[in-house]
Amino acid sequence: MSTTKRVKTARTVALSLIVVVPCVVAQPAMALPWKPPPIESYEGDPGRLGDPASWRTPEFNRDSGLVSIGAEFAYAAGYSGAGMNIGIVDSGFFAGHVREHGSLDTDYAVGDRYFSVTAQGGETGPTPGFYDPAFNDSHGTHVSGTVAASRDGVGETQPEGPAANMHGVAFNSDTYNGNTHKTDGVFYGLVPPNATAAQTPDNAYLANVYRAVSRAKTANGKPIRLITTSWGSAPPTENYNTLEPPPGAPATFGLNAAWRYLSTPDGVADANGNTVHWLNGAMEVAESGKILQFTAGNAGVSNPTARAATTYFRPDLEGSWYTTSGVNPNIGRTFNADGSVRVPGQQEFNRCGVAKWSCITAPSRLINSTWVELVNGVPQARYRAASGTSMAGPHSAAALLLIMQRFPYMNNEQALYTMFTTGRQNATINDDAGNAVPNPTAGQIVQVPDARNGWHTVSLREAVKGPGQLLGRFDVDTRGISDVWSNDISDVAIRARQQEDAAEEAAWEATKVERGWTNGLPADASEIDKFDFAVGTRREQAREARVYEGSLVKRGGGTLFLTGNDTWQGTSTVRGGKLSVVGSHASAINVRGGALGGGGTVAGDVNVTDGVLQPGVTSEEARRAANEHVVAGNVLNVGGDVRIGDDGGFAATISGDGNVTSVRATGDLVLDGDLRLDVRGNLTRGAVLTIMSGGSVSGTFDGLDEGDVVRADGHLFRVSYKNNSVTLTVVR
Repeated sequence: MSTTKRVKTARTVALSLIVVVPCVVAQPAMALPWKPPPIESYEGDPGRLGDPASWRTPEFNRDSGLVSIGAEFAYAAGYSGAGMNIGIVDSGFFAGHVREHGSLDTDYAVGDRYFSVTAQGGETGPTPGFYDPAFNDSHGTHVSGTVAASRDGVGETQPEGPAANMHGVAFNSDTYNGNTHKTDGVFYGLVPPNATAAQTPDNAYLANVYRAVSRAKTANGKPIRLITTSWGSAPPTENYNTLEPPPGAPATFGLNAAWRYLSTPDGVADANGNTVHWLNGAMEVAESGKILQFTAGNAGVSNPTARAATTYFRPDLEGSWYTTSGVNPNIGRTFNADGSVRVPGQQEFNRCGVAKWSCITAPSRLINSTWVELVNGVPQARYRAASGTSMAGPHSAAALLLIMQRFPYMNNEQALYTMFTTGRQNATINDDAGNAVPNPTAGQIVQVPDARNGWHTVSLREAVKGPGQLLGRFDVDTRGISDVWSNDISDVAIRARQQEDAAEEAAWEATKVERGWTNGLPADASEIDKFDFAVGTRREQAREARVYEGSLVKRGGGTLFLTGNDTWQGTSTVRGGKLSVVGSHASAINVRGGALGGGGTVAGDVNVTDGVLQPGVTSEEARRAANEHVVAGNVLNVGGDVRIGDDGGFAATISGDGNVTSVRATGDLVLDGDLRLDVRGNLTRGAVLTIMSGGSVSGTFDGLDEGDVVRADGHLFRVSYKNNSVTLTVVR
């Protein structure tokens, strides 16, 4: 490349020597596809990168949930949780499962991936995360095994039966375990008068368990971004089929009553006399931006439990709180010809209901995992199958951890929404009466969440390829990493939500009129009125803040390749690095830093106010992307206008007489800013190279009038803006 000072002459045919910069915008040294650490497994593991089927070993298949969520596709892409940390709050984990808790580097002398977190509070003294038979059951051991038990390839036998060794979803991850100091029989809601001590939670202690796990010091120094919770049982004093108690039902029935109890402010006594409330500790963690997963419950009712439905009452927590319902793979599951799942199964247990926008399903029926058995009073490592949403929750949480590993530049909310919008549809949906009926689009990728399934079942096959939808503004900093999003990305769900919100807004306005709240609450309002008004106001504020179209903001170094049919409606913005459209892009793109390139189609306008329009995909870029969806190409097609501002630029790569990157616009070309050329091949004198074409051309590049000559890499080109095109004629 040559870089020369711009010189103006008084000659009729001006010879303009301009500053020429590289066409390829400089990227940091790490602007390459991010590669995760190697997967650690046993010697002779047949699992291979690029071959999902090779991961479906007998050990893999002993958890029938792994194939249902497409875990083999994450492993084949290189993601098993290495370097990732996840929090678990449950009834302890049995340290005697040393083989399952190790990294395979320790000869199983000790587990070195499962860490105990000690918490205390209320009437409970310091309690580590280990299983203790004095107050724990096997529930936490089962959950933690589903999350991260080692892939060790050993067919262990048990005294009671055949080999049952399995491995977890994120089998290379580190877990940080907090202990509820109870069994799974402890009540998480209103405690009835006849409850035993084992059924009665220590609220102050449980609140601190979430805080302790959240701030635990990890072995690798990286934060815990996700905590999964499956502990506890619904008290008989509560029912979640409706918001308000049905006629004749106790006042404690209905989701509203249950959440009023759980969300009592600290310092205020609840119906059980507690002045500290465990849910506040969990919400405090979620308010910090960390994600909490709560299982939906097993009663088979229309809504998840109150704790799982928190985002209905606190919509501000939607990006950091979600719930998992169950899917039964034994009913309705079907497979593709390659052995992968097409339809995951049929939803079971509590439905997503009012929490559908923050709800997903995962395998929940006869899930085999680690267990602890008391033999003559001595705990022994075992494996057992169990059913319930407690089994679904760790599947979805560990899958989310793999998505976080796959996209290290995404924040927590973006990773969560990537999981949501790539869900695979289950076998049934609701009819108008709420009954399960066959789903006509079963097996397809989810479009809009529904009251039975939410976002349907986690699909790592799709999630590792990027978001399926943008649920508003997706502002992502790729942090020097080049990556490929190959899904077709839409914004159909958020546009559907706009219609739902409009109906909810009309109902809320009618409620305020009916109850005399148009000017706020009266001074003598009841506690229930105060609650209803607060929830309604929070939901109103969330609606007012919501953006009902998808849009992308690309920041940071590295190239983000979009290879799918992207149909979101909002304007996208490039502020750093490079955005390369290889597929089709339905909306306008603004460049305010970095570069826009690619060999696909942009249907809207392209406006370059700062940064550079750099069409094409070089063979080097395609090779660097290491993805079959990214191929070299020269032409970026634009369906609207192309405007290059004074602080913007246009960059073309010239590799030969017939090999030049260019823009073809249906609309007009409005030019200003710099022209930047990168000449890489031999050229023939007199050859005419078209670098831009459009409906019309107005303006010129900075310092380059019609007929001016530009020097680049030892070549001279005469610039022309005639015939609705920008051409370069090789002078020498």
